[in-house]
Amino acid sequence: MERILLLQQCENPSLLTILRTQFQVQLANTIDEALALASEVDVRVMIYDVTACGPVSFEGLGALMADTEVMTELPLVFLSSSQSLADKLTAFELGVDDYIESETCLEEVCARVSKSIFHRIASAQLKDRLELANATAYTAMSDNSDLGANIQFLLGVNRCDNLDQLGQLLFSSLARYGISCSLQMRGLYEIKNMEANGMAKDLESQLLMQMKDAGRYIDFGCRSLVNYGQASLLVRNMPMEDERRYGAIKDNTFALIQGIDARIKALDEHTKLLEEKEALKKLSRDVKSVMTEIDEDYQRVMRTIVNTVEVMAERIQEKIPVLALSEEQEVFFEETTAQCVSAANSVFADGLKVDESFHKLSKSMDHAINNLDDVEELHSQIAVDNPPEELFSPDSSDAVSDDSVELF
Repeated sequence: MERILLLQQCENPSLLTILRTQFQVQLANTIDEALALASEVDVRVMIYDVTACGPVSFEGLGALMADTEVMTELPLVFLSSSQSLADKLTAFELGVDDYIESETCLEEVCARVSKSIFHRIASAQLKDRLELANATAYTAMSDNSDLGANIQFLLGVNRCDNLDQLGQLLFSSLARYGISCSLQMRGLYEIKNMEANGMAKDLESQLLMQMKDAGRYIDFGCRSLVNYGQASLLVRNMPMEDERRYGAIKDNTFALIQGIDARIKALDEHTKLLEEKEALKKLSRDVKSVMTEIDEDYQRVMRTIVNTVEVMAERIQEKIPVLALSEEQEVFFEETTAQCVSAANSVFADGLKVDESFHKLSKSMDHAINNLDDVEELHSQIAVDNPPEELFSPDSSDAVSDDSVELF
């Protein structure tokens, strides 16, 4: 049996009797008593009976409905002897749930009271469902907002050219969660520890380094440490009292740390490629220098050989008249020296062709080195013309004070 509250300023025994057959009735004789009972006892509906009080007066009803703290959620059934449409409209304007005339049979009165109770139960269930729907919609919107922020972060990661920009981008994304964090990024060429203000703290840096291989998640108190690859994040103020937010922060920070790790690896590979490119450029310059030296030495040797052969031929020609040789012998020596000079000149001509090939190879290497320099200059100009977006806002709302970043 549902519990109801009956307010009777004038006695109506028959109504009280039939109501008690179907409900647990709490009886009140004054408006103050009725309000006090309604605030102390859980009742499904209040019945205000004025059928035995003579002409209808709405002063009491107005005073009753004025207490919004009690009557906002509690339906009121008003029993009156008046059948006037104006009185009914006045009662409904004051906020009654149902208006029952005195000529209505008592069984119907009980039925209409039960109907008001059912309406209240249905309204309460609908309210709960609406609250649940609102909470679900809020959660969905919040999750979508987090997803959008994470996507923007992962897109922005590709524009970070160093670990400082990468760390500031992460802290800018984490500011929306209202958490205080320490970050460690372990590259092949540099280990970077950062707070939201860009500086590093020794205690947090040591903790992150010592626990980088301790597992994916390490929780202690209201602090959580997340490790992934070459990045670690320490969150100091996890919302332990809000389970949904706690889980959302863990999920989203893990996705962000994955992006940090991927970019660190990409920056390491980029640095490796730069070193390899510099090594190739140096090797190309060294080879070109050696080739130039070889070419000069080769030409010098060829010229020396030709000059030596020509000098030898001239000296032989000078001595032939005084050697008392026969005409046949003199012709032999002259033809031999002429052939030697001709052969030496032929070798020198072939050397010029080799020298031309050396020059072509040298020009090709110069062109390749100049192309590398042009690419570097183009990248530098693009960086100047399109500076990276501001990754950290000095707004006071995002600033983290020294007190808020203490670990212990």
